[in-house]
Amino acid sequence: INAEYMGDFMTDIITVETSDHARLSLKLSYNWSFEYDKENPQNATHLFSVPDFVGDSCKAVASRIRGAVASEVFDSFHRNSARIIRAAVFGLDPTSTKIKDKFTFPANGLTITNIDIQSVEPVDQKTRESLQKSVQMAIEITTRSQYSALI
Repeated sequence: INAEYMGDFMTDIITVETSDHARLSLKLSYNWSFEYDKENPQNATHLFSVPDFVGDSCKAVASRIRGAVASEVFDSFHRNSARIIRAAVFGLDPTSTKIKDKFTFPANGLTITNIDIQSVEPVDQKTRESLQKSVQMAIEITTRSQYSALI
């Protein structure tokens, strides 16, 4: 296939909830392009067949991410957020279980090629305190292990 790419990025802010009810606000940017066969001009007519392709794609991607995050406890999501989000959007290769490189919407050829996680912030005070405690414990563990290595 001789594909032509054009595109940019879009940013979305979504609220997710982990299985232990931690609510988080995610600011995500997606790199995207339209993928089509430039040798077949009629094939390109479907590119703008979806009137609000940015809104529709953001809703679809947000739904995938919410579903994946809902099955994770907060600590697991905190440690593995990039992998969880990327796997939710791009899917996993069934033979290797590696995260796929892109996700294409068949209706118009819109292809998401990258996700930039710009921020992950707790929505409520309880989650904010839990996150601070988790970070503080990680710092203490690292400090203790480095101190023990010196002795």
